[in-house]
Amino acid sequence: MSGRRVAITALSGLGLLDALYMLAYHQGWIDSLVCPFFGRGCEKVGRSRHARHLGVPNAAVGAAGYAAMAGLALWETRRPLAAWQRLALPGLALAASAASVFLTWEQAARVRAWCFWCLSSTAINLALFPLTLGEARTARLRRPRVSKEPPPVSHPARTGRFGGGGRCPLQLHRGRRGPSD
Repeated sequence: MSGRRVAITALSGLGLLDALYMLAYHQGWIDSLVCPFFGRGCEKVGRSRHARHLGVPNAAVGAAGYAAMAGLALWETRRPLAAWQRLALPGLALAASAASVFLTWEQAARVRAWCFWCLSSTAINLALFPLTLGEARTARLRRPRVSKEPPPVSHPARTGRFGGGGRCPLQLHRGRRGPSD
């Protein structure tokens, strides 16, 4: 496994732990969060109405995303990976980075509090994205083969696929005029 993939797996693992910690608080499995630097800001952000979008906790989406990125980074096969497999990792990292930037804006503009764990997740996602671009560079998209020579032409009249002595029915008029001859 390459050093880049080890780094992607390690960062994804840290992000997964971060997201699971936030999810445990959001679901009420733990009563409070340790929040370095921001006092009770983590708890305010973690229980705000902005900690959930479309009915799904942000931390649950983050945990699933980090697990998927770790799984893709660990995916080793003897055959070369397909282009979609190589592009899935940077695609996920890009989506996670964009979501993190939006959620960071939401903390400042709507919740008016800062969460250490949320900012850590943003930093992890922003670090993951450039690392995953190496995977996209190695993706080989299938291109149609362009031959310098034209493909061989096999005409039905030459191959004898039609009855009548190897002549194409459309060529029967040559040499004969038809039934009224």
